[in-house]
Amino acid sequence: MTSISNNAKITNNQHNCETFSIVSLGCPKNLVDSERYVRQMREQGYEFQIEPDGSDVVVLNTCGFLQSARDEAREYIRGLIDLKKEGRIKRIIVRGCMTQFEGIKQLAVEFPDVDEWFGVPVIDSKNIAINTTTTTNNIPLTVPQNQDQNLNPDISSSSNFDLGRDILTADHVAYLRIADGCSRRCSFCTIPDIRGQFRSETKDKLLTEAKQLAQSGVKELVIIAQETTFWGMDLPERYSLIDLLRCLEGVDGIRWIRLMYAYPGFFDDELAMFFSRSEKLLPYIDIPLQHINDDILRRMNRSVTRAETERLLDKLRNKIERLVLRTSLIVGFPGETDAMFDELVRFVDKWKFERAGVFAFSAEPRTPAAKFQDKIPNATIERRFRQLNDLCNKNAIAWGKRQKNNIMSVQIDGNYIDDSGYLEPNLYIGRTYADAPDIDPIVYVTNKNNAKLEAGSLVNCEILETEGNNLVGIVA
Repeated sequence: MTSISNNAKITNNQHNCETFSIVSLGCPKNLVDSERYVRQMREQGYEFQIEPDGSDVVVLNTCGFLQSARDEAREYIRGLIDLKKEGRIKRIIVRGCMTQFEGIKQLAVEFPDVDEWFGVPVIDSKNIAINTTTTTNNIPLTVPQNQDQNLNPDISSSSNFDLGRDILTADHVAYLRIADGCSRRCSFCTIPDIRGQFRSETKDKLLTEAKQLAQSGVKELVIIAQETTFWGMDLPERYSLIDLLRCLEGVDGIRWIRLMYAYPGFFDDELAMFFSRSEKLLPYIDIPLQHINDDILRRMNRSVTRAETERLLDKLRNKIERLVLRTSLIVGFPGETDAMFDELVRFVDKWKFERAGVFAFSAEPRTPAAKFQDKIPNATIERRFRQLNDLCNKNAIAWGKRQKNNIMSVQIDGNYIDDSGYLEPNLYIGRTYADAPDIDPIVYVTNKNNAKLEAGSLVNCEILETEGNNLVGIVA
């Protein structure tokens, strides 16, 4: 996901001749950091503007999870350097996961025109990257490290808790990052190396944050972490995720609660039952499975078997009405034979996930999987990727076609804007409960009487047809 901040909720209390813009690459978890960076810059007197072109300072928050993401970040850096050389921007700050993963010394040599480099705000101070240049105008462009590590101070003793971030999503949608880091050590994954060990936010802090988001107009709360189902198990009180969800359900103003990144090994019967009974927790569950063959799962260090996975999926399908399942799958992992891949294909065809993301294996530096010798040829990986991706798209389209003639609740995200930037006044973009922001399909919505539909409103739509994975509906 690429996000360029453009939200009307951002206001400026201070005035400075210096303007800034931010480009956020990668996942929603990274976007939360970008929202905190925006707050930091504004508190230092910089004035926010949407477009990087023409800004005095451009902050690029990078993703470093995969080589493809680091390649994308490098393309953005080169583009920003071109703008700087043309005199259209003055300063470039690069920070985030790529900087943390690759290290400042190497990147500073590769891109000497970048003015400042930072890593990610983590608890372990040795993982915090230091800027390599001095700032201009005697105004620090980032807060000191000891502040950067504590962007969300404990609010249990304070009634003036502040989010510490300026929301960059639509006014009615916000991400609630309930933890950072990961302790699982999957053999293909760079996240523990980049973000550190798993660290839960406290329940009181998250509940206060959710209340403040609701007061600001947020209707949909998207729960994110590297592994949401592990939340609370590292806290002294040993909470479970269901303890947090019960509290969030009681927040006035929140209409939808969407759970992402649920690890299959911690999805117990009580959590499944909570889904089946909750009025706000959507029957939408994102469970990254990665593979289904037991040998591959062992080599991935996933700590779950095919039998355990299928028991879980069967339980969820049986207990939760209208359930939509999203998953992530990797093809071409070292040692994946044709038979193992065929097993994965049959598994996906059996369970018909309504939403799925397919990834080609990438041998990431410093991961155990990068050292495995039985690598799969690129041509084979590409063929397997196309085959599984086509099947996943087929399943998503089939689900969409089954919605035809149904009346569905659709949350309006805003007017449709075409590629040229033209805003269509009578055509809207919305999402059903089955659609997470930015990653899932959308609904094209029209209104019979051409009355304006406000962003954040919930309307009943008759689904008329499908357009690829997307739905086309009219207000009923």
